[in-house]
Amino acid sequence: MIASFAAFQAFQRSFTYPASVDDGHVRIGLLQLASDFTLENEWRQLLGERVELYSTRTPCSPAVTAEGLRSLARGLTQSCEQLVPGMPLDVLTFGCTSGSMLIGEQEIARLINQARPGVPVSNPWSAVKAALRGLGARRIAVLTPYISEVNYPFYQGLEQAGHEVVAFGSFEVLADAEIPRIPAASIEVAAQALLVGQRVDALFLACTNLRTLTLLDGLEKRLGLPVVSSNQALFWHALQLAGCVHRPQGFGSLLADSRAAG
Repeated sequence: MIASFAAFQAFQRSFTYPASVDDGHVRIGLLQLASDFTLENEWRQLLGERVELYSTRTPCSPAVTAEGLRSLARGLTQSCEQLVPGMPLDVLTFGCTSGSMLIGEQEIARLINQARPGVPVSNPWSAVKAALRGLGARRIAVLTPYISEVNYPFYQGLEQAGHEVVAFGSFEVLADAEIPRIPAASIEVAAQALLVGQRVDALFLACTNLRTLTLLDGLEKRLGLPVVSSNQALFWHALQLAGCVHRPQGFGSLLADSRAAG
C-alpha cells in the first residue's frame, strides 16, 4: 500500500502522446425534443462509416400545440451548449418539423449559432422544402399526426414556399408521446387513401416522431412517386450542408438518388 500522494506520484508512470489528426469523419450534432422517441433511432440506421452522430435533448411541452411548439425557442441555445462541448461539428440540426416551421428557420439558426457560432444549421422544415425542390415536386400530398391548429399554418407555409398542396391528411394526435404509437399499417393505409384520385409529384410524411423510415421504399413502389419523411429529409440536408456524399440505400429515393442532391 502506498502511504502518501507524493509517493503515489513517484510510483505512477506518465506517458506522452502525439495529438491525433482529423480522421475525415463527418460529425452531425442533433438537438431533439425530450419527448421524441423516433428520430435518433431512425438516424442510427442511416449512418455510414464516415458519419458520426452526437445528440442531446431540449425540454418541450408534452402536447403538440402551436403555443407549446413556439415555446421551444426559449431553451434551444442552452440545450445546444450541452452538445459535446469541445467537439468540432460539421453541421447542427434541430429535430422538430412543426416547431421549426412555427419558430422560423432563421430564428432557429440564430439561437443555435449563439451556442455554436459559424456551424451550418438545418431543421426539418428547411430540409423538407429543399428535398421537395431537389425532387422537382410542386404538387404534393401531406400526412401529419398534428392537430388542426398546427396543420393549418403548416399548409400555409408549404403553399407560400411554392408547393400546391392538393391533399392533406392527419391523425390529429395531441400528445407527442402518442405519435410513435401510430402503427406502420395505419400510416400506409392513410397514405394510400390520401392519394386516391389525386395527381401529385410527391408525398410528405411530416413529424420527426412519426415512425416512417422503413416504410419509405415500399410506399414509393406502391404509389409510384417519391415519399419524403421529416427524418429522411433532415439527414439528407445535413449531409448536403456538410459536403458529405453518402447515399444510404433502402430508405427512399431522396437518399439513394444523386439527382436529388442540391
